[in-house]
Amino acid sequence: MSIQKFLAMSFFTVTIAYISAAIYAENDAAYYYKKALIQYTHKMYNYAVESLERSLSSDPTYFEAANLLAKIYLDYYRDRVRALQYYTQSLQANDAQPQIHLEAGKLYYFFSEYQNAKEHLQKAIMQKQLVYAHYYLVLIYNLEKDYKTASAHIEKCNTLTNKQVDDEIEKGVRARKEGRYDDAITHYVNAMEINPTSKEVYMELALLYRMQKKLDKAIEVLENSIKIYPNDNDILITLAHLCFEYKHPKRRAYFINKAIVLCNKVIANDSARCDAYSLLFEIYAQRKDVLLRDENAKKYDTCLESKGH
Repeated sequence: MSIQKFLAMSFFTVTIAYISAAIYAENDAAYYYKKALIQYTHKMYNYAVESLERSLSSDPTYFEAANLLAKIYLDYYRDRVRALQYYTQSLQANDAQPQIHLEAGKLYYFFSEYQNAKEHLQKAIMQKQLVYAHYYLVLIYNLEKDYKTASAHIEKCNTLTNKQVDDEIEKGVRARKEGRYDDAITHYVNAMEINPTSKEVYMELALLYRMQKKLDKAIEVLENSIKIYPNDNDILITLAHLCFEYKHPKRRAYFINKAIVLCNKVIANDSARCDAYSLLFEIYAQRKDVLLRDENAKKYDTCLESKGH
């Protein structure tokens, strides 16, 4: 064993002994929880789990121990089932934990148990206005096609984060004008983390990636935004253009077909979107599908005529 490791282990042993002596009068649950915190800090996760389980064995209502167990299982063992079990146990002991309701709601969302997810997310919001509780409710209500309720939660996210997001957007705009595209992207990513429902941020970030020829990242950004704005024609047609432009070496046909589906969805939403017919014309011209090319050329001309062009 190297001297560095020996000293580190010696320090850790002394620390454990000191805390053991300092809290000997406390109950077992608190003792094992404090011991687990040290083990967790030193990334000794197996030992931390053992200590936390002893804490809960001594006192099943010790919700702090349950929360840390859940975090370890979620972050380090990727075991969402066990994490959810411990979050549930924690909330049974203390329901007034908005952040834990959010975490439980996110896990239920992952498991597609949307009713349970909504219950926890709504409780989180009742206790504290958490942006990400609103965000996950947006995702769920869109899946349920309750677009009106989803929109209300989007508006709440915007209200809660306006100042912070505007500050990041302002920095991003300045960086883009100065040609510092990586810095601009960083600011827009920050804005997205603050408010994951901002349409402006998604569109601007996709544009920046497009300018850098990183079409895969631009597509990923807008695909995520569709979960929030499933019927927004501006997002749908922009994503269609990106898919058409993306020359993926192995999945070119997949992205072309995706562009076609998106254009048809735009037209189904609004038959007066001439740009959708224009893009379909380009796609079918490239495919040398004369029939569909000419059909969409005619529809494009008719669309323009109806608008007086």
